[in-house]
This record gives sequence, C-alpha cells and structure tokens, in this order.
Amino acid sequence: MKTKLLLSTVLASLLMSSTALFASSYQDSVASKEAKALNHPASVHNQMSARAKVEEAQDREAFLAKVDKGEFKKEVTQDEERRLQTIISKAVQTHKHSMKKAPKEFMNGLKKTVQALQAIHANKIKTAETLLEGATKEFDTAFKTNPKLDFIPVADNIDIISFNGNAKLIKHIKDSAIKLLKDNDTQAAIDILTPLQDEMTMRTQLVPAFLYPKATKEAAKDLKAGKKDAAFKVLMTALSATQVDTVILPIPLLTAQDMILQASKLEKSHKKEATKLLNSAQDELQRAMLLGYTHKFSKNYKEIEKQIEALKTEIKGKNVVVKLYDKLLNSFKDLTKKHTEAVKTNKK
Repeated sequence: MKTKLLLSTVLASLLMSSTALFASSYQDSVASKEAKALNHPASVHNQMSARAKVEEAQDREAFLAKVDKGEFKKEVTQDEERRLQTIISKAVQTHKHSMKKAPKEFMNGLKKTVQALQAIHANKIKTAETLLEGATKEFDTAFKTNPKLDFIPVADNIDIISFNGNAKLIKHIKDSAIKLLKDNDTQAAIDILTPLQDEMTMRTQLVPAFLYPKATKEAAKDLKAGKKDAAFKVLMTALSATQVDTVILPIPLLTAQDMILQASKLEKSHKKEATKLLNSAQDELQRAMLLGYTHKFSKNYKEIEKQIEALKTEIKGKNVVVKLYDKLLNSFKDLTKKHTEAVKTNKK
C-alpha cells in the first residue's frame, strides 16, 4: 500500500504570509471601480454614485491596512511547528491502523490481472491465459479465507492544507467576501475565501473485490474463444471500477486536542501554563467554527467548550482536574471519530 504525505504544503504555508492573496484579490476588485469613477466621470450615472465608488476604493486602503496590522500577523514558533508535525503524524498513524488490510492473495491476484491485461494488449495470449489462471486461483483463495470481502483498499493519499491566520483575520476575510458578493463581485469573493482551509484530507482508493474472480474467469473464456477484444474490455471494466472514500479532519480540532493533552500532563502547581494552554485550545475551536468545520457537530463542539470552561474554573480552585481532563479528552476522541466516520464516497 502506497501512502503519499504532502508535508511540503504545510511548511510552505507556515513560512509564507497568508494575507497576500486576500489583499491582491480585493485590491483588483475595487481598483477598477475607483479608476472608472475618477477617470471617467461620465460613465457614472450621478455624483452620488461617483462618490460611492470612490468611498469603496478608500475601503480598499482600510482593508489592506487592517490586514497589515500586527493583530492579524502570527509568527509561527518552533513549538507550534513541532506540534503541527506531531498531530499530523499521529493522525496519519491512526488513519493507517484503522484501514482494512488487503489480503496478500487478493493483491497477488490483482497484480496478475493487470499483467494479463498488459499481455493481451501486447498480443501475448498464452501468457495472458496463464496469468488469468493464476489470478483466479489467488482470488479464490482470498475468498475462501474471507468470504465477506467487499471493498479492498489499494492506495492511500493524504493532503495537508494549513491556514496560518487567527480568528480576527478569518472574520475580516468573511466580512469582506460578503461585501464583494453584495456587489456581485463573486470571483473576487471566491479568491479571498478559497484559502480558508485548515485540514487534513485523507483519500483511500478501494476496489470491489467481488468483481475480480468473475472478470478473470470471463476473460479467460473469451481468450479461449478467440475473443481478445472482449477479454480486454472485461478486465478494463473491472480494473476501472473504483471507489474513493474521503475523510476530512480539521487541523484546529487536532491542535486543540493536543493542547488539552499537554495541559493534562502539567504539574498541578503550574496553573498559569495550564490555563494558557486551555485558552489556546479555545482559540483553536473558535477558528474551527469560523472555518466552517463545526456545523455538522455543533453540539459536540459546544459541549467541549463547556468542559474547557469548567476545567479553567477548577484550576483556579482546588485543582482536582484529573477526571475532568479524562472526560474532555474522551470528548475530543468522540468528536474526532465523528469527523472520521463522515466519509464522502465517490464511485467511478
């Protein structure tokens, strides 16, 4: 099984500013309107319209100024980089362990099926017949061992998209997009909204196991009957039947979970450090909400927020928090499981 992990996307997003694309898209949108209003007054219906266009252009400067403000800039520390790499690594390992293992015999049969198809294409009919016979035996053995074989994972791909912007920036971008949409400047709105993703996307390609023994047997009969094209078509149809299951995990959720875990390991006397981590976890959950990842499981997210507040209160008091941490981490585990089970399936 091949696994492709695109970590370069994460590193690039950590090193580059998140604001350039938003600023340029918004600037291009209003700059054209400003030019039209100032350079071609006759094209504007009246003075009020001209003034509105100029004011809109001035809004551009306010937008750029806000984006450049220090409050929107977030320097990524080494600790944050390490945390990101750690949570991604954990999520990848969890994903791998949760996947069904493809039986060795089935994979051998699949390999021989592909080789048979290549042999038919090269007009090596005897070789193809031998390969199909071997593939059928492998498939029969696999089903004898496990009669309930259905969809078998054959490839895995994991993509990372990281957005390094705080909640204030996300709100500002969304507000700006709303203004653009009201002005029917849909494409500019799309441009500034597109980067608002902070997620791991895990795509697993599966094949319908039950098709293959039927296909190899039918193709073998066609070859014996001299129907090379029919045999080729049967194998192509089987090999083209795939299903892609997609799971999306919000990185802010995983980050918040890691922060809670880190806080739970602190000594009880380290109240300030624990509270700081809990506050940061709440910020991450706020980012997850603003980025639209909480919509399906809003009750679960709200429950986690309540549990964090309870923990913060308890830390200030007697600090009897072990059970509260356990309960909170279990809530995170349940929520992550819900995201994982929300599989999007695409059949071909």
